[in-house]
Amino acid sequence: MTVNEDASRNGARSARDASGEERILLAVRGARDRELLADLLDAYEVVVWERGREDGPPLPEFDLCIVDMATYPAVTADLEARKSDAGDRFVPVVLTVEQDEQRVAARRLSDVPDDVLAVPAPSAVIRSRVESLLQTRRQSLQLALYRRAMDGATVGITITEADGDQPLTYVNDAFEEMTGYDRQEAIGRNCRFLQGAETDSEPVETLREAVENGESATVSLTNYRKDGTPFWNELKISPVYDDGELTHFVGFQTDATVRHALRNQLVHETQTLKQLFETSPVGIAVLNEDEVVVRANEAAQGILGLRRSVVLGQPYDAPEWDLVDERGDPLGREDLPFDRVRETGEIVSGYEHGIDVADERRWLVVNAAPLTGSDGERIGVIAAIEDVTAQKRQVRERERLLDLFDQSQRIASVGAWEVNTRTGDVLFTSGLAELVGVDSGETFDLEEAFSFYHSEDEPEARAAFERLVATGEEQSVECRLVTTDGEVRWVNVRGVTTPETDGPVFRGTVQDITERKARSRELERYERIVETTADPIYTLDDNLRFVLANSATADLLGRDPDDLVGEHVSTVFGEHHSQALLESIASLLAGDSDKETMETVVVDRDGAERRFQTTIAAKSSEDEFEGIVCVGRDVTELQEHERRLSVLDRVIRHNLRNKMNIAQAHATMVLERTDDGDVRESAAAIERATSELLSLAETARKFSSALDPDVTERVRPQNVADCVRNVVEGARLSYPDATITVDSPADTRACAHETFELAVNELIDNAVVYGGDEVQIELSVSEDDGPEQVVIRVADDGPGIPSLERESLNSGRESPLRHTNGLGLWFVRWAVTNSNGSMEIVDNEPHGTVIELRLPKA
Repeated sequence: MTVNEDASRNGARSARDASGEERILLAVRGARDRELLADLLDAYEVVVWERGREDGPPLPEFDLCIVDMATYPAVTADLEARKSDAGDRFVPVVLTVEQDEQRVAARRLSDVPDDVLAVPAPSAVIRSRVESLLQTRRQSLQLALYRRAMDGATVGITITEADGDQPLTYVNDAFEEMTGYDRQEAIGRNCRFLQGAETDSEPVETLREAVENGESATVSLTNYRKDGTPFWNELKISPVYDDGELTHFVGFQTDATVRHALRNQLVHETQTLKQLFETSPVGIAVLNEDEVVVRANEAAQGILGLRRSVVLGQPYDAPEWDLVDERGDPLGREDLPFDRVRETGEIVSGYEHGIDVADERRWLVVNAAPLTGSDGERIGVIAAIEDVTAQKRQVRERERLLDLFDQSQRIASVGAWEVNTRTGDVLFTSGLAELVGVDSGETFDLEEAFSFYHSEDEPEARAAFERLVATGEEQSVECRLVTTDGEVRWVNVRGVTTPETDGPVFRGTVQDITERKARSRELERYERIVETTADPIYTLDDNLRFVLANSATADLLGRDPDDLVGEHVSTVFGEHHSQALLESIASLLAGDSDKETMETVVVDRDGAERRFQTTIAAKSSEDEFEGIVCVGRDVTELQEHERRLSVLDRVIRHNLRNKMNIAQAHATMVLERTDDGDVRESAAAIERATSELLSLAETARKFSSALDPDVTERVRPQNVADCVRNVVEGARLSYPDATITVDSPADTRACAHETFELAVNELIDNAVVYGGDEVQIELSVSEDDGPEQVVIRVADDGPGIPSLERESLNSGRESPLRHTNGLGLWFVRWAVTNSNGSMEIVDNEPHGTVIELRLPKA
């Protein structure tokens, strides 16, 4: 920013005449500009705030702030707070901009500035703009002063519109107190709502004529309070003109009831006393020596909940009234204040008791005094009865709010403290006491309070408190507390200064942030995982524009992650990918599942096409769709590898069967055509080998679905006990010489692969092949008491499985020195593993093998 040189040397000093006490705050970057502005505005008190002190003291008090574009971002929050705290007092802010910054300022800035001044500018323009804003501030301060004066006036003040039905637009506190109507009930209504049956028409007509003629008028008339009691209102109205046009009337109301009463007392004392008696807002009752009510005013009638004709002649302990003491216990006649006054002749003040009226308990405070006749003898008792039910409710409400405050502290894990450095006293709320594990009634001095901080954090906490005391600036620190049980809790401690008559008092809060700290650390771990994973992870908003992208996404595309933010996914991954995302989002929103997986082709940084599987999940807040989270997986090589394996599998299985069938046919022909023993033995060996290979191929064909570890849809709930019994029934027919038994309940359900029956059948076949035709095989099905599992056991008394082969099957992998000779048990293991279960092989005692399958319960 550049200020004209003549702005500091030329021009009139009219601002000095306006106000020598007003303070202008300069929050301008350039030292030269500050100097020129300070010289130009030397008629005011000029205070300079330099950029770079954001962590220092807040902005000082000012009447007008001049800020430039460079400093504006640093003070925006403080200026917004200052304006918000000012209420109806105008706090002007002038923003200076270069000529080429005007358009940017108009488009980007908030509504904090009240005026934007393009510089360089003539000194007269600057002074004029400053003086204009300060004049507006003076007017706002004056108006605020007037409003406070009007609100605090002892007479009622009202303002009405001159047009229409002259509705009220303003009433002050005295008017509310005088009439019993609050502002919300009065604003918008004509003042005639205060009139009633006893209002004289003559002063009303005088007011009407004055309003019609736009003139002043003074009248005294009877008005009625909200509770129905009349009062004398001495009313003065004056018209308000704006440029010759009548716009409003100002009214001044004075409660002249007492003055009227005193005046009438000179003429009709008895009538005046009666009126005072009747219009008293406090219930007044007169009791004779027999404690019978002989006189009662309307307030007493309302308090006691009875018509006056019923009240009169009633003793105060009449059956119609259930009287109770402060504890709610029945109140006896001897406890009534009237008896005390009658017996002692002394005044009873502030006696509180309850009375049940119309199914409602009201609380009354009674002040009673003796009545004496002209001869000085006591003739009765006069009592002032005040209904304090509302006050009692307020007390209970305050107690409830205090309890709510304590509960809120516990829920929010926050407590409050106060330190008086003059006395050394430390006060704290129940929430803080509960946090550190002490009784709320205990007392501590400042040093004892600091002892609750963790030894490593105490110096930091102490330094923050010392800064608070020294500077009066708000302090905030995150540190650890150690409770009386030795538990370490993370807390956020805040402190502020509160002015007091005998010195500053420091108050603050302590909030338990242990869980937030833990969540923050967990979030950081998740962020590291997302950032270091090799799979592309990115989030899109509800318009499919990038919000975040990890390094893997950027590496795939050869771009910086920040450059992707705001771009539409179609421009990054192509229209096909974008359309597939839209279809998946539609399925998500339809509620079919909480995530969707799609497969698309994208082009990488080298221009090569890569096939990706992308899993998406919706981001939402309060059931509002906000976008999606996408996790991609490059399956190009995997799918190509699977296709090649599939081809290789088909070729090997097809050719293996064909070649083995040919070899087996030739071996059979040799056996049929030769008598040579060695040749026959070799041909028989060939025939056995080909049969085993064909059986191996058939086993592989039957268990082909168990080879894929990702096919979870083939796993379903089954009655495994029924499956085992079916297998045993068929095995007994196939192996009549073997002894096969089964022990299982009628119905045991587990989640098992579709090849489960083949797996059990393979275990029985394996036991017969290795154990011989007369082998004994025992099968059982049971539910495990521990984890939610079903256990299937197959035990035989055969020769057992060689240890190396058993170790391979138990570990799930083979090595050059540890391998198996067949596929059957491997297929069983894979079928169980695909069912999210496990298989274990152990020796059977005294000989044989036990194979145990564990499946999750359905």
